[in-house]
Amino acid sequence: MKLIILLFLLSISTTNAEILLRQQKNLYCHDGDTCYVTIDGQDAKIRLLELDTPEISLPKCDAELELASKARDFVNNLIKDAKTIEFETDYERDYYGRILSYLIIDGQDVSALLVKKGLGVVYKKGHKMDWCSL
Repeated sequence: MKLIILLFLLSISTTNAEILLRQQKNLYCHDGDTCYVTIDGQDAKIRLLELDTPEISLPKCDAELELASKARDFVNNLIKDAKTIEFETDYERDYYGRILSYLIIDGQDVSALLVKKGLGVVYKKGHKMDWCSL
């Protein structure tokens, strides 16, 4: 019986898929917290964990768009200059189908770097930052 349980647990455990950043319209990341990837040959997006950045797609004001562009450019430049890129994920998906993941570039958590630079805030579920009031 123990062997059957062990085999069952092994069969449902998460396997490590190969995740590679990919470009779309010459960008690796759409904005500060959403990046384009390929997972085992399938195009997908990742959503950086513990991070909320301004919106590029539907900004509420010019200041939000400007800050969103800075966050996006910061992450894309980190990726271009990276020596190492790693993903830490359990392959869970958010409401929009993006895979939730940490992005680690040259040993540093990109979410933490964006917060430190003032280009994002720590994500709080149910609370959306008002980037226009800054």
